[in-house]
Amino acid sequence: GNPDLKWETTTQTNIGMDLGFFNNSLNLNFDYYWKDTKDMLTIPPTISASGENAAVWMNTGDMHNEGFELTIDYHSPSYNDFSWGASLNLSHYENKVVKLNNMVTTMGSNIRLMEGQPMGVYYGYVVDGIFQNEEEVANHATQQGKGVGRLKYRDIDGNGIVDEADQCIIGDPNPDLSAGLNIDLAYKGFTLSAFFTGEFGFDIYNATKAQLDFMSYGGTSTNRGVSVLDAWTPTNTDATVPALTVTDNNNETRMSTYFIEDGSYGKLKYIKLSYDFPKKWAKAIYASQIQLYGQVENVCTFTKYSGLDPELPLGTYGAREDRAPYPIARTFSFGVNLS
Repeated sequence: GNPDLKWETTTQTNIGMDLGFFNNSLNLNFDYYWKDTKDMLTIPPTISASGENAAVWMNTGDMHNEGFELTIDYHSPSYNDFSWGASLNLSHYENKVVKLNNMVTTMGSNIRLMEGQPMGVYYGYVVDGIFQNEEEVANHATQQGKGVGRLKYRDIDGNGIVDEADQCIIGDPNPDLSAGLNIDLAYKGFTLSAFFTGEFGFDIYNATKAQLDFMSYGGTSTNRGVSVLDAWTPTNTDATVPALTVTDNNNETRMSTYFIEDGSYGKLKYIKLSYDFPKKWAKAIYASQIQLYGQVENVCTFTKYSGLDPELPLGTYGAREDRAPYPIARTFSFGVNLS
């Protein structure tokens, strides 16, 4: 333990405005913030010979966050028996690891905390396609396991050898923009409600592709993805999946841009239709309201992401790792609300 351990400290400054128009039927709320966190908890590295107990939590890290939130809300007047309303929320943030500790400027392996970078950046190799012929193989830098049909890794430092020094930041899990939209349409006793949400401009580490695309991963009895049916062959040179093999001399399941995908998505999270029976019907049974409704949750997703669902729980250092969590179910609900 560390008897000097204490809570981290956060200082935040906000500046914002609230505006109302047309008798407050249209409202706008804007907030910009700066947030600095000091004395974050980290475990500085120790010499292995000192034993496990030498590694202790310490207050050493500093983090800076900055961003905005914008909400626009509108409620229409009643047009005979029709009215509508909508609420749009937009948010953006940027974070930066200012300092880790006096011993290291980076922590982690495939997913890292690095001074001067956002939290949870992906760190690995850059894939420059697939070797198409022996001439490409011969002209490329020294790369253990390289060959026709195999992934080609970039020699970033230009020393003629693909090694650990050629790793770099290959992705960022933090979105450029998050959005949500609520819409309500009302006509007489009917109300149709919908909620849309989305995140844009962030990367996902699709770790499941290691099993789905590579026959060498998990043994020959492990199931694969349909993508292997379009793997590289001498007659299928436009493929993105390398040639099939049960041995991985090229270490192709290493962290690389092959597994990094744009996770941007938009979702219709739910849609609900309800009907409020006339007040006299409710009054007849000594009630104030009778409402019948039907709702569908997780209706549909719009994305180019190849995995099951881009809406993933946050993992190590806030990263978006797809290790095949159970996908969010589509749910149908019907019911009666009686007040």
